[in-house]
Amino acid sequence: MPWQRQSAPDPDSGGPDPSRSPDAGARLVTPDLLAWANVVDATRLSDKTVKAAERFLRDYRRMTSLIARREIALRLRANIETQVSPPPPPTVGSMDVIATVLSLRRKQLGLPDG
Repeated sequence: MPWQRQSAPDPDSGGPDPSRSPDAGARLVTPDLLAWANVVDATRLSDKTVKAAERFLRDYRRMTSLIARREIALRLRANIETQVSPPPPPTVGSMDVIATVLSLRRKQLGLPDG
């Protein structure tokens, strides 16, 4: 799954230095995202929202207009925020919100990974 991420290593743990890997920043989960993902209820997402979010994550790389991509992501996020509890923190990016709720919804409803 391209949006599956790992949590950031504890700097005091002596683990690997994330700054040494060229794509480490793209794979780390912020503490705000992790905390929210542990408590969010994504089971109330409508099928319409789920399909729109899945379509967006599948197609966003082929969108030539960055403005349109951002607008669609913000619209989806706003829609998602009305359907999940609690809403995501404002510090979490829209792409992370979209991908996280889709994954959690499948997990919370016991559905197989898409």
